Amino acid sequence: MVRSFEEPKQLSTIQDLKENGFGQPHPRHGLRLLYWFATECVEFNEHGNMLLQCNPKEDFGFHYFSNIEKILPDLSGCMEQYFEVGNLTYHKAEDLPNYVREYSQSQCNKDRIISQSQCNKDRIIIRQKQGNVQDVMATYVTEHKQGGRRGEFDAKRTHLVNPDLIRMIRDAAGLKKFLDQTQKMDVIPLEFDSEHSKRSRPDQTTWDNSVRTLLDPEQDVTMSPPGLSLRKRCSRSCKVFSVVLVVSLVITLTVLAILGKL
Repeated sequence: MVRSFEEPKQLSTIQDLKENGFGQPHPRHGLRLLYWFATECVEFNEHGNMLLQCNPKEDFGFHYFSNIEKILPDLSGCMEQYFEVGNLTYHKAEDLPNYVREYSQSQCNKDRIISQSQCNKDRIIIRQKQGNVQDVMATYVTEHKQGGRRGEFDAKRTHLVNPDLIRMIRDAAGLKKFLDQTQKMDVIPLEFDSEHSKRSRPDQTTWDNSVRTLLDPEQDVTMSPPGLSLRKRCSRSCKVFSVVLVVSLVITLTVLAILGKL
């Protein structure tokens, strides 16, 4: 059964690379490999063409890529070829910089939980015309398929790299800056204890009273047994006192008036 080919998604910006997650998580070497490729392995000429600065048939572990899984477009006859790089165990891969090769290997040796396949799964594939070892027609990033057959690449994790992204990586002001820009922070969802939440959450009446107190600091909303606030109780007492005072004043005036007539 022939699988229908779908053009790989294109990565055009640093943000695209970050969101895509290529070369992540730790301790995969894909981002460091891509940085090396952009800054040391290729150059751009005055026409904007990307030129390879090494021999893809023998340097840095480059070797022929057959595209047997059809993760990339079919080539036009015999005029073009694919080459891959990034296998840290391949012949001459030891010529890759230490920040690509030794970082991944040393970190994998420290963390026995991570399999060696996870530490050596990232690849870069270039497309070139035969007889021209300089012009890079296209650049792709890919990775080995999780749980797949030995050496099988994942079509869903294969992406075309826009030359503009290569330029951005070259302008990233160093490896550390580039890694900081592309690091994908893991978001850990907060888990709540529903029973604890029910116990600690105030009831609606208490919440409403608290809000009212904040809005009006002079208002005392402490509830008395009959259900009246202290402020309401004070208001009622004041009214009773006012009535008694008025009645007393009327009686006093009346008595004075009577005494005056006598």
